[in-house]
Amino acid sequence: MDAFLFEDFTKCAMLRAAFWGIMGIILFALPNFLLDGMFYAIVGYMLADGIWRIVKFVRESAANHIHDKKAGSPLRYFSLVIAVLLLVVVAHSIIFRHFLIQITPVYLGGLLLLEGIIYFVIALCANTFPQRGLLVFLSVIAFLGGAAVLVFTFGFGVGGIPGLTKVSGTALLLACLYELAAYLIYRKNVTAQTRRI
Repeated sequence: MDAFLFEDFTKCAMLRAAFWGIMGIILFALPNFLLDGMFYAIVGYMLADGIWRIVKFVRESAANHIHDKKAGSPLRYFSLVIAVLLLVVVAHSIIFRHFLIQITPVYLGGLLLLEGIIYFVIALCANTFPQRGLLVFLSVIAFLGGAAVLVFTFGFGVGGIPGLTKVSGTALLLACLYELAAYLIYRKNVTAQTRRI
């Protein structure tokens, strides 16, 4: 089960890494993007993630029905709950975008906190202790990056919007780093298994 969850997570890890990395670089290059386009990028990411989770749930449910499996993994239902919550947030964000666009850093920080929790769970599914240790460390760093974005948003940081932009860009790059590490670890494990066969 752990190996399946880790493999499932890494299927789209490079896409997520590209998204986080590009958004982080854009924030460093164009600080005004934080309060302009970042809101729509985050909402688009949540929409795509929510739809992808629902599609996976439906496909797995159909596969279980075809193979006469009565119950699926509880993690499937947890993923479905996350998908529904993401879509509710997206709908709310679209309806109230004129008010919410000003608190984009709160969205970003909250999303990175959620990702940090997911990263931690995925880290526990890695094959070896050193792999788990590295991914747990990176998941905690990504979580703290999201927390730092929220702290700076509410005025506890220094530097105003430029400081918040740098913290947000760094937090996004940390999430990118986790995704890359998880993908490379998975590829290394696949290569090692192939050599053994």
